[in-house]
Amino acid sequence: MTLDVEADDTFKELELKGWNQKARDYGDYAGKITLQAVEPLLNAVEVGPGSVFLDIATGPGYTAGAAQARGAIATGVDFSAAMIGEASRNYPKALFYEGDAEHLVFPSGFFDAAACPFGLLHMANPDRAISEAWRILKPGGKFAFTVWAAPEKHAFFELVLGAISRHGAMDVALPEAPPFFRFSDPGESRGALEKTGFSDIDISELVLHWQPSNGQQLLDTIYKSTVRTAMLLEAQEEDAREKIHSDIIAAVSASTGPVNLPWPALIAVARKPL
Repeated sequence: MTLDVEADDTFKELELKGWNQKARDYGDYAGKITLQAVEPLLNAVEVGPGSVFLDIATGPGYTAGAAQARGAIATGVDFSAAMIGEASRNYPKALFYEGDAEHLVFPSGFFDAAACPFGLLHMANPDRAISEAWRILKPGGKFAFTVWAAPEKHAFFELVLGAISRHGAMDVALPEAPPFFRFSDPGESRGALEKTGFSDIDISELVLHWQPSNGQQLLDTIYKSTVRTAMLLEAQEEDAREKIHSDIIAAVSASTGPVNLPWPALIAVARKPL
């Protein structure tokens, strides 16, 4: 499932193409990992019965659907029409809208709480998205987001990026994009939230888990349910890409038991001052 990259595509356009293409498969692969962050996010922003909640970059709707199950008035927004279709099928009682996290259509001070599960690293202007989250919250409202931990703390990224470094190139012909691991730095996340106006900021680690049965399943997860990592692999020379694939498969196959990959994430929580 190779992404059709045009010479003049922007990062944002490629992200949109990617998520529209991979929406149907996401739940069978990466979704099994990111779903584990839903309850921690909802607990962090104190979603309960009657809460007016916004799920930013909702994807298949996991966080909005779980909020609705708690009795919240839950809305999800995503720029991918295909993802909104998946979310609406998954959670027909929640509300879902196609929209841009960097330019939310909702009125200021409307929501009690908002969350962005693993969305910031896919946005062309994540600071703008954080600012929009601040705007749509009521005074006292809480916002939380999750991002992946830095590669040196993350076995998956260490494995994949290491294989690319050994056999291919990290500097490939892709559109300019924000640093993938920018918000993996707690100081960077705190600074972005403070600059926007948030207070009572708390940043901690959240460890998710996933156990691939073999190396091919790990590759399938990359190609069928990620965009940035898949684009990096697809941009490699064919010979290099084959060596990268073999390296990844061999690393998983070398394990003497089930491969339990921890997927550490950073969860940041903040409040809009009264």
